[in-house]
Amino acid sequence: MKKDTHNNFIKYGSLIIKEYKAIELNGDIEKVDEFLQGQVTSDHSQLSNDAYQLSSVCNHKGQVMSDFIINKNNNAYRLIINDSLKDALIEELKPFAQLHRVEMHDCNKVVVGKISLKGDLEYSYSSNKDIEASISIENKDYENKNSISYENWHAANKILGNFFMQPEDVGKYRPLEINYDNLRVSFDKGCYRGQEIVARMKYLGIDRRKFCTLVVNNSYELSEKTKIIGKIINLDGFKVFNAIIKRDEIDQVKKSKDIVELI
Repeated sequence: MKKDTHNNFIKYGSLIIKEYKAIELNGDIEKVDEFLQGQVTSDHSQLSNDAYQLSSVCNHKGQVMSDFIINKNNNAYRLIINDSLKDALIEELKPFAQLHRVEMHDCNKVVVGKISLKGDLEYSYSSNKDIEASISIENKDYENKNSISYENWHAANKILGNFFMQPEDVGKYRPLEINYDNLRVSFDKGCYRGQEIVARMKYLGIDRRKFCTLVVNNSYELSEKTKIIGKIINLDGFKVFNAIIKRDEIDQVKKSKDIVELI
């Protein structure tokens, strides 16, 4: 298996991500903090100003209902979310928002994603030893330079282990199944919906399957041992996708000559 092959085709630059929208949380800042503390899986209290954090919301069974990115901006909070999940998230959170007198409104902004060589960005929400990803909320007149493709953006995020939900994924997975326990969940913060189940799965080690990213040649034939989740990204002669594989079958899957990387 070749190492670091994704370095050969992942390009660095930015793009306006049209499928992402920003929601602003309005209300007394202490009430907004309380609202987020009881709902989101990440510890938003660790956010510095103008920083961004991967997060999600679970139901009482510990199943992920939506994912998003939290932004703290001058003592206010904004959520970046796929537009196809936005209305469902607002509906899911509405009863709890009303209790804290928090209102949720669309921002009239654009969302910009960036992929860079590790260490080149002022901040990132995710990175490995080679590349890093960041996101920002900008004014509508933002001029994008050094543009990259939609496919490049998503391929880089998959390589970084970032699974972004689609409507068909709602309520289907628990955090440990899709790598959210490493990227979107804090096991040190206070209670949120589903926390007990998520924590129990983590500390009892009962998950027998592993979330992986595969980079394969176009000739790769899908294996019945590989449960693909999310979109398959085609980029420069390669396919990049996330999959869930039984831990005791990973070595067998790796034997395929068409697998370039299994991360």
